Amino acid sequence: MPRRTITPNEFEYLRTSELGERLKFFRKEVGKLHSSKSFTTTAMSERVGVSHQTIISIERGDSKKPAYQLIYKITQDLGIPFEALTDEFYQGEVRLIPIGEPTESSSTFTDEVPLSYFGSIVYQLFTDGMMRFIHDFQSSRPLDKEEFITTLGRIIGEYESCKNPDELFQQPHPMVKAATLFNEMDKYPKAFPVFPRSAWNEHQDVLIKKYENKGED
Repeated sequence: MPRRTITPNEFEYLRTSELGERLKFFRKEVGKLHSSKSFTTTAMSERVGVSHQTIISIERGDSKKPAYQLIYKITQDLGIPFEALTDEFYQGEVRLIPIGEPTESSSTFTDEVPLSYFGSIVYQLFTDGMMRFIHDFQSSRPLDKEEFITTLGRIIGEYESCKNPDELFQQPHPMVKAATLFNEMDKYPKAFPVFPRSAWNEHQDVLIKKYENKGED
């Protein structure tokens, strides 16, 4: 059966819905369009690795704050954006997303992402606008998509812990930010160019040599 796009009325319904209601809506509607797999609570729970009672508990609203790793697995199984179960997704203008069984030409949310290392460049930024490079961290092993997003979410969470409490109330969960950022890399490849690691190392070496203090160890 074909994919379809949710309607404006469905979007408005989801805008005012709770997490459990959104999950049940997508599970039911995606199930109507799929011929390759079942979307009963039992079938879905087996694929994401939890009991079917866990899915039922979320849909009924008994489980108010399920683990973000579980929600990520559920949205991947449904073939919908991670954000589609969050309140932040429904703020602002209507966003009509496709749901249903992917076609061969549709790669959204279905293409496997190659393993990659997670890296982070740490620097010290002074109040006068000057900065100092501290270290370039890299994971000891390559990560899959889920691990990469989870790691990115933890890093974002650490930085946001330095914000004022009032600011935190206005921010989406770090895992939502991480998943959104990861998906945007595919949507806007020109904004996230890929280049050789050696080119970055060369640029970094030139920058450090330009500003290093001469005559000091």
